[in-house]
Amino acid sequence: MNRLVLVTGCGRGLGYQVARKHLELGDRVYGLARQNSEPLKELADCYPSLSVHLCDLGNTAEVEQAMKALADSGETLDLLYNVAGLFFESDRVPLEEADLDRYLQLYNINALGCLRVMKYALPALKPGSLLLNVSSEAGSIADCRRSQEYGYCMSKAALNIASKILSNQLAGKGVRILCYHPGWMKTDMGGEGARHSPTALTPEEAARRILEVALHLEDIPEDVMFLDYRKQKLNW
Repeated sequence: MNRLVLVTGCGRGLGYQVARKHLELGDRVYGLARQNSEPLKELADCYPSLSVHLCDLGNTAEVEQAMKALADSGETLDLLYNVAGLFFESDRVPLEEADLDRYLQLYNINALGCLRVMKYALPALKPGSLLLNVSSEAGSIADCRRSQEYGYCMSKAALNIASKILSNQLAGKGVRILCYHPGWMKTDMGGEGARHSPTALTPEEAARRILEVALHLEDIPEDVMFLDYRKQKLNW
């Protein structure tokens, strides 16, 4: 289809699978990854239409530099997937055991990291562009049932409000932003429970579902901004 697609976290997991599926569809992918991986190297060898740029999303200068080639090209983005994220198993504790200083890393990547990418992608947006931020049901305040995981949940709630503010800023410009919960996945972030759960999704299946949303945006009502992999609206 020759769409231009930006994917963060493309080195592994969901980001890698999203990038791969778009390449298979004939799209060009501008990928951001913290470090290269053998699967990503092999993918780049197979698809010259994949351009990989290494950066730490927690570092503004690195993100700006990684986005420079896109800015210099003058091309416009059809899709931006903010997939990269961070989770600490040590976050699964009550407040009295929580390492609050470490939560700054979660906030810096999960919230500010996505915002950095969107900031430097702004010149490449056009009417019809979609920014799809991989959030989580953990970022819902109304439906919160957790009694731990403060850092992760707070970082995803921060990503949600950042996305909403940017959507207000871009109102009337034909750019749409979605906050998307991809489900419980069989990845390092999903943990051992996900690996053995019959209900958890593989990264490939999760990627298939996220593309169903991104490539069929007309099926998602305009008033829906926060949704899950079943295309169901989530509460802020």
